[in-house]
Amino acid sequence: MGELFVQTLKAMGVHQVDLAGISEEKLKLNHDHFGVTTFNTAQGNKIPNNAYDIVVEAVGNPVTQEEAIAATRRGAQVLMFGVANPKSQFKINSYEIYQKQLTIQGSFINPYCFEDAIGLLEAHKVDVLPLISHELSLGEVEQFTSGKLKDVSKAVVKVNDLK
Repeated sequence: MGELFVQTLKAMGVHQVDLAGISEEKLKLNHDHFGVTTFNTAQGNKIPNNAYDIVVEAVGNPVTQEEAIAATRRGAQVLMFGVANPKSQFKINSYEIYQKQLTIQGSFINPYCFEDAIGLLEAHKVDVLPLISHELSLGEVEQFTSGKLKDVSKAVVKVNDLK
């Protein structure tokens, strides 16, 4: 999802968009296709603290949620988009929210954004094709949902292909 946020933020006029992740392949793709600065946290690249006005956390891991808060500067907004385990918790310094004047927003389901998303696709402001890792036939969907297909990041299901 981070890759889609990169493009959406750029389409909305955000001039500097950085992306952190653990997959060198995905980070390189985003750097090459969309011109973003990337941080491979699996290789020890640190996300700068106190550096960003808008932070989108798209993983849902307590570690990345803490990093999202640490990356904010004064007056920043944080969108917690990643789906966390319902029992997960992360530590946050309450004073830091006050001191930095942070706005922290959760995201669950928004049925009113489909028209905007389709508009971005129609206007070619968002290009999902480089993000698709697999094309699946309808017959492969069960393998995917059961976890038998590995390394699938983003997939398209070809419903007219009944292999």
